[in-house]
This record gives sequence, C-alpha cells and structure tokens, in this order.
Amino acid sequence: MSRPGDGGPARSLWAKAPDYRDPEGSAAEARDFLESGLTPVHCGGCASEVLVRKASAVQTSVQWRSDPAATCPAFAARVAAGEPGARIDTCPMLRTAIEHAVASGAVVVPGA
Repeated sequence: MSRPGDGGPARSLWAKAPDYRDPEGSAAEARDFLESGLTPVHCGGCASEVLVRKASAVQTSVQWRSDPAATCPAFAARVAAGEPGARIDTCPMLRTAIEHAVASGAVVVPGA
C-alpha cells in the first residue's frame, strides 16, 4: 500500500477489518439458541415425545423428535385426509400433555 510521501499515489490508511468467523463458536451458539430450555414432553395418548420451550405464557415452541404422522394417530389421520403436516398445530392430547407439564413446573415459563 502506498503512503503519502513515499512517491506512490496517496491512499487512505483505513482498511476494513477481516471477517471474523468462528465456525465452532457459531455452531455452538446456534445449538444453544435452538436447544437450550427444551424439555422433553411425552404425549399421554401415543408414543410421541416432543421438546418444548416456553418463551412466555402465550408462546410455546415444540420440536418433534420424529415424524409426527408416524407416531401420532391424530396427525396421521389428518395427513391421510390430505392436510399438509406442516400446517397442523398439534393434537389435543399433546396440547393437554404440554399444559400439564407447564402446570406441574416441568416446563418453565420465564417471568411466571
């Protein structure tokens, strides 16, 4: 890089810092964000187990550990009837199991 007074064209000494990438740290942060606070909840009506996190009293995150249409009869029936699985919120028995887990304190609601 030429500097003022060295005979070359005058240029600014400012340079953008190199991108900082920490793939292991970024992956760990993503895992922590996606998995922290998740509690296993078993449905009382079938063999389904989901991971549940409450961000507030009204917001619930549910991550299925398997294909819900393969383990939940309510999901299977709705998918067989042509309803897209991704649009099915949950089944009533699983909702009841999640509500029970919240009421018992197994699933923690922040600020509650």
